[in-house]
Parts: sequence; C-alpha cells; structure tokens
Amino acid sequence: MLYYIKQRHTHLEEGDVVLKIAICDDEKEFCDSAERMLKLYMEEKAVPYQADVFNVPSELVDMTEKGTIYDIYLLDIYMPGVTGMSIATELRNRDIKSPIIFLTSSTDHALEAFGVDATHYLLKPYTKDSFYVGMDKAMQSIASHKNDSVILKVDNDYRSILVSKLIYCEAEDKYQRLYLENGERLLVRISGTELYKLLSEFDSFYHCGRAHIINLNHISRVTPDGAVFKNDMQLNLPHTVLAGLRSAFFDYFN
Repeated sequence: MLYYIKQRHTHLEEGDVVLKIAICDDEKEFCDSAERMLKLYMEEKAVPYQADVFNVPSELVDMTEKGTIYDIYLLDIYMPGVTGMSIATELRNRDIKSPIIFLTSSTDHALEAFGVDATHYLLKPYTKDSFYVGMDKAMQSIASHKNDSVILKVDNDYRSILVSKLIYCEAEDKYQRLYLENGERLLVRISGTELYKLLSEFDSFYHCGRAHIINLNHISRVTPDGAVFKNDMQLNLPHTVLAGLRSAFFDYFN
C-alpha cells in the first residue's frame, strides 16, 4: 500500500484565517472519499481550509508531538499500529479539545467514542448527508469554543495558537513577531491591523500604538518605561502610549 501525507487547501491570501483539518485512514479509498466530501462541504460553506491527509497514523501522532493542532480530526478507528481511538485519547490527554469525527465500519467502539468526547461517529460507507451532519456538529463545536485560539500562517504552514499563551505582538516591517509564553517567537506575514482584527474578539488584547498588540492578562505592571510581564519579560514602549496602556490595564482588571 502507498502511504502518504497530502495537503489540499482552498485559494488563500496572506492573513486568511483557515480551518486546519486532519484526515487519517489507512485505506486510500476512504481517505479520498472523505477528502472529496470535505471539499464539497467547505466550498458550500465558503470556509477557507487546509486538509492534511494521513495514510499512516503514526505520522499524525508525530505531528501532534511536534505541537501541530488541527481544528477538526477525521479518524478511522481500525488502523495498523496506532488506532484512531488511541490517537483521540492522546489528543484529550494533551488537553486538545478539537472536534473528533470517527470514520469506522463498526459500532463496537461507540461507548469509547463517548469517553473521548467525540463529536460524531460515522459508519462506513457513509453518505454525503451523514458526512455533512458530522461536519455541521464539528463546526458548531468550533463556534462554541471560539475563544481558544487563532489560526495563522507561520512560514509555509498554518498553526493554531492558543491566545492565552500569546504575550504580545510586535511589528517588524510587513510582519508581526509573536512572543509566546513557552519562549517561542513566531514571525507571521500579516499587518498589525489584520492581526488585531482577529485578536480583538478576545477582550484581553490592547493595540498599543502602531507597533504592539499586548495581552493584558500577561502584564504584571506598567512602569515609566513600558510593560513588565508575569514571566519577567520587559517591553520598552514610547512614553506617548503609556497613559493609554495604564488606563486599559486598570479598566481590564476593575
């Protein structure tokens, strides 16, 4: 059998927010079927997306261990080596709350699916209508948990970034440098205006002048020179923006 990872995505522009979806099934026939139905569904909903297709379940596990988080997981249960159920269990153990849709030929694992908070359980061969029902449930789940993350293009890949872990963003020419709680510094090609439009849905972010977007949750104190964060990082800021930052910081916590 030919094993592969394949990517499909809609036409994307810089700054587009996309849904990142993993399809994992060792049988190419069912991978192709799920991919076709997903494409039809996303086109009908006009939702930009990127689908990564895995015929080898261990490769999806490797991606997870490297920190890649998908917004939706379509998982076969019966696969050699690593089962879809074990992947789902690992996702939940890592506190990844993304919707999971199981694609399987048996109802034997329905109770286990409930245990990992699966969004839907599709029996093969599934129809377009049943696939759409599962996707509708997944999309509703994402909408109800929208306060968790944003998806941004980093290098040539799309990453889901937990907003609670984002300390601040700093403009660098046509890019934004994102400073994360774990020490990562990500460079994203997006304007400050576009990035703030995404982050403004979360009430903890303050656009501080033209160059910085700051997560107020991470500020320890505002000094005459700038902001000191809870991890002891310091950000020097122009004096002209400090009054606004102090006011936003005070208002947010009062």
